[in-house]
Amino acid sequence: MASVIYTTSHNEAWDQIAKKYYGDENFMHLLLEANPELARYELLPANLKVVVPEKPQEIKTQKLPIWKR
Repeated sequence: MASVIYTTSHNEAWDQIAKKYYGDENFMHLLLEANPELARYELLPANLKVVVPEKPQEIKTQKLPIWKR
Protein backbone atom coordinates (compact mmCIF):
# COMPACT_ATOMS: atom_id res chain seq x y z
CA MET A 1 0.00 0.00 0.00
CA ALA A 2 1.41 3.39 -0.95
CA SER A 3 0.48 6.49 1.03
CA VAL A 4 -3.17 7.43 0.68
CA ILE A 5 -5.22 10.48 1.59
CA TYR A 6 -8.08 9.76 3.97
CA THR A 7 -10.99 12.16 4.58
CA THR A 8 -12.12 12.15 8.19
CA SER A 9 -15.60 11.85 9.63
CA HIS A 10 -16.78 14.06 12.50
CA ASN A 11 -15.18 13.17 15.87
CA GLU A 12 -13.04 10.40 14.42
CA ALA A 13 -9.97 9.50 16.49
CA TRP A 14 -6.42 8.70 15.39
CA ASP A 15 -6.59 5.17 16.78
CA GLN A 16 -9.75 4.46 14.75
CA ILE A 17 -7.98 5.40 11.52
CA ALA A 18 -4.94 3.33 12.48
CA LYS A 19 -7.15 0.30 13.18
CA LYS A 20 -8.90 0.77 9.83
CA TYR A 21 -5.72 1.00 7.74
CA TYR A 22 -3.14 -0.98 9.72
CA GLY A 23 -5.34 -3.43 11.60
CA ASP A 24 -3.94 -2.19 14.92
CA GLU A 25 -4.63 1.05 16.77
CA ASN A 26 -1.08 1.03 18.19
CA PHE A 27 0.19 2.29 14.83
CA MET A 28 -1.47 5.69 15.23
CA HIS A 29 2.02 7.18 15.75
CA LEU A 30 2.61 6.68 12.01
CA LEU A 31 -0.39 8.90 11.29
CA LEU A 32 0.69 11.57 13.77
CA GLU A 33 4.23 11.65 12.34
CA ALA A 34 2.87 12.03 8.82
CA ASN A 35 0.40 14.77 9.85
CA PRO A 36 2.12 16.97 12.47
CA GLU A 37 -0.10 19.94 11.64
CA LEU A 38 -3.15 17.90 12.74
CA ALA A 39 -1.61 16.41 15.90
CA ARG A 40 -3.35 19.00 18.09
CA TYR A 41 -6.68 17.24 17.50
CA GLU A 42 -7.70 14.44 19.83
CA LEU A 43 -10.97 14.01 17.94
CA LEU A 44 -10.80 15.04 14.31
CA PRO A 45 -13.39 17.30 12.69
CA ALA A 46 -15.11 16.19 9.51
CA ASN A 47 -13.51 16.54 6.08
CA LEU A 48 -9.86 16.85 7.12
CA LYS A 49 -7.39 15.30 4.70
CA VAL A 50 -5.09 12.90 6.56
CA VAL A 51 -2.03 11.31 4.94
CA VAL A 52 -1.94 7.59 5.71
CA PRO A 53 1.61 6.39 5.08
CA GLU A 54 2.55 2.85 4.20
CA LYS A 55 3.44 0.72 7.20
CA PRO A 56 7.22 0.10 7.18
CA GLN A 57 8.25 -3.51 6.59
CA GLU A 58 10.18 -3.82 9.87
CA ILE A 59 7.04 -2.92 11.81
CA LYS A 60 4.97 -5.43 9.83
CA THR A 61 7.17 -8.35 10.88
CA GLN A 62 7.94 -7.24 14.42
CA LYS A 63 5.15 -9.29 16.00
CA LEU A 64 5.85 -12.44 13.99
CA PRO A 65 7.65 -15.33 15.64
CA ILE A 66 11.33 -15.41 14.72
CA TRP A 67 10.89 -18.45 12.44
CA LYS A 68 8.41 -16.50 10.27
CA ARG A 69 10.51 -13.34 9.83
